Amino acid sequence: MEEKEKDFLLQELKQYKEIYEESKLILDSTVDFISIADDKGVFLRISKGAEENFGVSDDEILGQSAYLLEKKGIIDKSMTVVVIESKQKEFSIQRTRTGKIFMVTGIPMFDEVGNLKKAINISRDITEVEKLNHRLKETEELLDWYREELHRKQELQENFIIGENPIMKKVLNLIKQVSTVDATVLLQGETGVGKSLIAKTIHKMSHRREKPFIQVNCGAITESLLESELFGYSEGAFTGALREGKKGFFEIANKGTLFLDEIAEIPLHLQVKLLHALEEQEIYKVGGSTPINIDIRILVATNKDLRQMVKEGKFREDLYYRLNVLPVYIPPLRERVEDIPILTHFFLKKYNEKYCTNKKLTLESHNTLTSHFWQGNIRELENAIERLVITCDKDYIESEYIYHNLFNIKEEPNIEVRGIIPLKEATKEVERQLLLKAFKKYKTTRKISEILEVDQSTVAKKLKIIKEQKR
Repeated sequence: MEEKEKDFLLQELKQYKEIYEESKLILDSTVDFISIADDKGVFLRISKGAEENFGVSDDEILGQSAYLLEKKGIIDKSMTVVVIESKQKEFSIQRTRTGKIFMVTGIPMFDEVGNLKKAINISRDITEVEKLNHRLKETEELLDWYREELHRKQELQENFIIGENPIMKKVLNLIKQVSTVDATVLLQGETGVGKSLIAKTIHKMSHRREKPFIQVNCGAITESLLESELFGYSEGAFTGALREGKKGFFEIANKGTLFLDEIAEIPLHLQVKLLHALEEQEIYKVGGSTPINIDIRILVATNKDLRQMVKEGKFREDLYYRLNVLPVYIPPLRERVEDIPILTHFFLKKYNEKYCTNKKLTLESHNTLTSHFWQGNIRELENAIERLVITCDKDYIESEYIYHNLFNIKEEPNIEVRGIIPLKEATKEVERQLLLKAFKKYKTTRKISEILEVDQSTVAKKLKIIKEQKR
């Protein structure tokens, strides 16, 4: 070999070595992991970091097939394999055995006649980015939860569904829980405990709060009209019907909440239709044969014992169990006496603002209201406070004014029995006068029961009887 040719080859070899060293430096210096494989998927070159990224050494990758690495579970999906099969540029997310997450770009390389020659992968580590995205998602979900909880709490407070009584606190927690699901809720309790208000609050705290809330008092609609009012009627269903027919409350409440108050008043023949609507989420109009799909949440309320009505054959058993998915019992005011001052303050503020007054209750007045037997529960208490705000002409509402003008109870001057009367009647009269004197002096049933050494419930019942006799 001539000296000139030898020098040329050495020079060329030197250039190739420089190119190799430069490319190796680039491969090892880049933040991305780069791999080069032939058309069979065998790795020819890789940048450093194989062990950190894949849990294997460089030697365990170089000369190995991408198909084999995928089979061994070193990577979940080989971009080299994808590029070889598609023969075009590809993008994908790749997860490795070590828990790393890469955004991989696969680039095919062709020879001069268009045959696939090599597959080059550029892998960018996005593990920390994915972790941050995951944390961000968790934080957003937590913020959404806090927003919902704050909204529910505000709804409870704004609608005076408040209380310190342990039983009522459990009810409040239950209301918050049932508001998040679409199951049927059965509200039970005496007249005036706030069943309608709680139904509205459940709706306002639910995901349906932007949709209609339709309240129907089943006891206020005559039996002959109830079916058409609930389910609507078709064109020409009966004499006097609108020509175009009419939507019922089920259709009007679609996507929202339908509250059926006094559910015990629905007649037996309509209970079958109601059960079908609950189970199938579809209704039939009066005079119609085509089912209408509905998407509503059903809330019902009653002050009657539905279980007893089932035993008496006045209420369908299957409907009872369908309604009794989430029962909520709202206690009467006499079972949550400690909540009366809170409610009193709320109503006093409400009606002072309504009538532009600034009436206040004395401590004795608060005790008088707290000790009263509120047969009409919250509704009666609210009406009483409104009446006191309107009728009392003084800034401070005294206890004497309350039991004279609100309760119509007036004290007798002395405990005495006039004339000869049967002993039983005399005993009742002495008891009546004694209770009135004690009420005048001590104001609360709790204190009266201590002084007279009888149960508080006995005092409350007897005072209630005296009040009714005075009317």
